[in-house]
This record gives sequence, structure tokens and C-alpha cells, in this order.
Amino acid sequence: MNTGSLNAADRISQLPDDIIHLILSFLSTPEVVRLSVLSKEWHQVYATFPLSEFYSPSFADYFDRGTFRFVIFVYKSLLRQCLQYRNIPKFQFSFTKELCRPYVYSEHLPLPWDLDRLITRSIELGTHNGVKELSIHFSIPGYYKLPEAMLSVKELVVCSLGGCIFNGAAINWPSLRELSLNNVQISDQRFIDNLSLTCPLIEKFALVECSGLKYLQLSGLRKLKKVTVKSGYSHLEKIEIDVVSLHTFSYYENRNLKTDIDLTSCKNLEVFKINVYSITEELIQHVNSNFPALKVLVLHGYSLLLHRIEISIPLLEKLKIIVSHMSVEEAIINTPRLRSFKCVIMHKNPSLVSLNQTSLQEVTLELLASLNDIKHGENFLEVCRGYLKNFNQIKLVTLSICVHSSSVIHKIVRRPLSISCLLDISHVKLDVFTRERESHALINDLFCICRPRSLSLVSGCGKNDEFMTILCKKLLRMEKRKQDGAATNQNCWQHELEGVKIQICGRNGSYNKVLTCDVFFDSLQKLEPKQKIRFLFEW
Repeated sequence: MNTGSLNAADRISQLPDDIIHLILSFLSTPEVVRLSVLSKEWHQVYATFPLSEFYSPSFADYFDRGTFRFVIFVYKSLLRQCLQYRNIPKFQFSFTKELCRPYVYSEHLPLPWDLDRLITRSIELGTHNGVKELSIHFSIPGYYKLPEAMLSVKELVVCSLGGCIFNGAAINWPSLRELSLNNVQISDQRFIDNLSLTCPLIEKFALVECSGLKYLQLSGLRKLKKVTVKSGYSHLEKIEIDVVSLHTFSYYENRNLKTDIDLTSCKNLEVFKINVYSITEELIQHVNSNFPALKVLVLHGYSLLLHRIEISIPLLEKLKIIVSHMSVEEAIINTPRLRSFKCVIMHKNPSLVSLNQTSLQEVTLELLASLNDIKHGENFLEVCRGYLKNFNQIKLVTLSICVHSSSVIHKIVRRPLSISCLLDISHVKLDVFTRERESHALINDLFCICRPRSLSLVSGCGKNDEFMTILCKKLLRMEKRKQDGAATNQNCWQHELEGVKIQICGRNGSYNKVLTCDVFFDSLQKLEPKQKIRFLFEW
């Protein structure tokens, strides 16, 4: 082998250590470990590289003989960095059941003392030298008791904990800005009550499926801006937040167990998201009356069964309603600054909504329905037209459909439609789960409903790739017939279509790449999963 070519291929080894460390920071810890065996030079680079992310499932192929080898590796890696007097500003440790035996922490059945001691010592090393970002998660039967030393880390700014237990030990994190607790057992109410003293600078707080807590009261936290609460199997009976600075509140209900929520002191609240079993009139009135500064409202529920609802919030800009079963005879939305309205109906026809504002720019109607949910296609069209009459000044109207059977759309358009009967839809988003034969019918039926300017799909989801293949074939055949001068049916959508272009969303999130139909068809097999594709139509 040519020595010159070998040296040229190994130029990365000749870079300064700090540059190599920057490159290695984009790799996972197992990948960095794998590089250490390439040569003595790479082992030396590994020996000086500050490892800080230890996620046990990613090590399953390396430590197939049990938990101890993984924890010993974590301990030795952290000890090496401490002996080099290196700060560890970010420490992530995840210990999951994929790599451990089903140990249960309790007073009667603790972890084996040597394993418990090794984990404790590793956490102490990881939080000893100036840690600012901390993430510790256990996924084992029961809960793990954290060492007391990590409960007093003055430099800590971001903390995420999971599968742990707080049994009365006091915390002292005076610099903390973000705290996330996931599946944590809180056996002492004082842990929450004393947050204003122990974490006075906290800005974001999340409580996700935690147990042992019946009453969540947050007060005295002058910088608190965002709170997220998700109920677990342990019922949280009441949430009371007395913080004027609160900007965003999100709540997710579990098992239809009602939680009393009191946010009447949060007059500056701008974002309110709630996911409950039933959206009640009391809830809507509470939102109308208590949050004058609200700009974003998301109502997510299983049922919305009311005779009449009215949402009247002067500063509201975005409204999203997601319900499985909706039965409302009249819905009035009186929000003069509303710019975006999204309604997701999972079953049955949507109810008519009266929108009383001129600022609305974007509307999305999302239909997630099966054949049995749409009993009368003509009635569905009339309901949709009733919506669209209120949206005649809107710049962007999107119909989002999840299609499991072409019969859903075919039932809507079972009789021929004239141009005047078309829905005024600007954009269509599709998630297709149909068979190949049904996809052919779906294309024709879809364009019988509307003449959209764009059709968006995501590659690799359901049968979207097969649908795009069939659509491209149909468009290419149509283009060839036009070039050959063949006549088309005057009542067919293909007669009105003048041109098609396809855009692929890049990694930067913008649709910069524009392709013709034949070029896109040739590249379909090379599409990466979850790429956003947009067909642009000229009618």
C-alpha cells in the first residue's frame, strides 16, 4: 500500500486535540470508544476527551455480560477526568432495564450494595466538578434514591430527573433555571413548597407522571415562565399557581380524573394548552374570563358535547381545537386578532363555526375519519362549505386528511360535481394508508373535491411513497397525452391542470429544490424517510 496515500487518509489524526475533540463531540459515546482502538494516537485522543453522556441501551452491544461492566466504565471515565482536573459542565446518565436485572429499590429490597455504591459514586463524580446541565434517568422497577451530594450543586442550571425518589432530603440549587421531573416519586410535600427558597431563579418547570403528590402549589417564583404538568397514575387533585410572570401553561389529564386548576393570578399568561377527557363549558368560560393576555389556545379532548360555545379573547392569535367526538350546534369565535385556526375532527362531521374577525390568515381543517364516520357525502360537503363561507378572506386554507380507504373520499364525491361545487381549499396534506388499487381512485376523487395549489406528503409514512409513485405516473401519462394532442374529458380535472412542479424540503427546513415530475419520479427510490414533499399545481 502506498504510504503517502495512507498518510493522506489519516490527516484527521494530525489535527490539534481541541479540534478533534470538537469533531468527537458530535458522536455518541460508544462511537468515541470504538475509535480509541484504532491506534495509539487515537487512544491518546480518547484518554483526553471529556466523556459526559452515558446512555445504557447504546452500550448493550459492548457490555452484554451485565450491568456492572457498564457502570464500571462510567465510573472509570469520570474518575479519569477528575484526576485530570477537568470540569464536567454537562453530565447525562441513563440506567435502563435493558441492561440490568430487575432490581427494586425499597427499604426491604435495595440494589446490591456494590452496584448501588458504584452508581452513587459515579453520580457524585459527574456532579462534583462544576456541572451546569444534568440529566439522570432510571428505568427500573421501583425508584432509585439519589445521593445527597448531588442535591446541593450550586452551579447547576438545567436539571432533568427520571425514575428517582425524593424522600424528604432538602435540595439546594440556587442557580437552577430549568427543572424537569419525569416518573419521580415525591414523598414529601415540602420539596415542592420550598422551591421558591431552594430554586429562586427557576424559569421552566415540568412535572410528568410523578407520584406521591396530591397538591401542586407554586408561588414566590418571580422568574417562572413555563409550567408543564402531566398526570400519572397517582391522581393530582389540585394545581394552584400564583406567579404573575407565568407565560406558558400546559396540562395533560390521565384516566379522566379531574384536577382542579387555579391560575387566576396568572394575568400575563400568553399560552394555554390543555388535554382533558371532556372540554366543558366551565373550562371555556374560565379561559375567557381569566387570561386577557392570551395569544395561543390549544384545547385537546376526547369529547366536546355542548349546545353552544363561545371563545372571546381579545389578543388571541392562534387557536387549535382537537377532539375525537364533537357535537356543537353553534360555535362562535370572537377574536379580532386571530391569525391561525386549526380544527382537528377525528370522528363525525365538524360543527359549523362562526368566525368574527378579519385578521385570520391561516385555517387548517384536519379530518381523521373512517368510512363509517361519513354517512352522507353530500352533507359533509355542505358542512365544509359552511366553514369556507366564513373563510373567504383567508390567504391559506388547508385540508388535512388521514385516509385509510379511498371509499372515504369516494363516498363524499359519489355524484359528479360542477366547478361551482368545488371546495375553496388552497392546500391539502395527506397521510395515505390505502392499497395500490384504491390510491388510483383516491387521486381522481380528491381532485373532484378541490383544485388545491399544493399537495403535501411525508415520505416513508404509511403508503405515501406508493401514492406519490402512482400520482407521478398519472401526471406523466397526462403530460404525454397533451404533447401528442390527445383529447381529454372536459369535465376531468386533468383538462384544467396546466403544470406541476415538485419541491423537496431540505434539512434547513426550506423548500429550495424544485424538480419536474419526471426527475422526481426517477429519484423516488432515493428519498430519505420523513422527507417533506410538496406538489405545486397550476390550474
